[in-house]
Amino acid sequence: MEIIDFLLADDQLFTTITLFVLIALLIGNIVADKLKKYEDIDANAATELMDDDNLIILDVREQKERKAGYIKGDVHIPLSDVKNQLSKLDKNKSILVYCRSGSRSAHIAGLLTRNEYEKVYNLKGGIQAWKRAKMPVST
Repeated sequence: MEIIDFLLADDQLFTTITLFVLIALLIGNIVADKLKKYEDIDANAATELMDDDNLIILDVREQKERKAGYIKGDVHIPLSDVKNQLSKLDKNKSILVYCRSGSRSAHIAGLLTRNEYEKVYNLKGGIQAWKRAKMPVST
């Protein structure tokens, strides 16, 4: 009972509200992670996927970012164009999406799964993680 009195005390109201908001955000994040239909994979797992001829490697970075290097054999569709070019991507193939750090590609991986693409992977850490893992980069 003391904890409830503490949490509801006038001088603790802001702290209590903050605590409940953080708990709600944590639960929301856990639920969202369970509901996502794509898989986050690291560079090593990505190379295993590349043994499959039915893989599309999708770079969603801007054109100027590709100057820093890209994964050989990829398809480049900037993030802003992906929605308009979904029909160019074969739903029967696996798709590995990457960007610079993994954030934009996670967004696109979610977009793809919401549009009935079933085998979608996000390169966790993006091209930066790819380079850190000493994987080959084309320029």
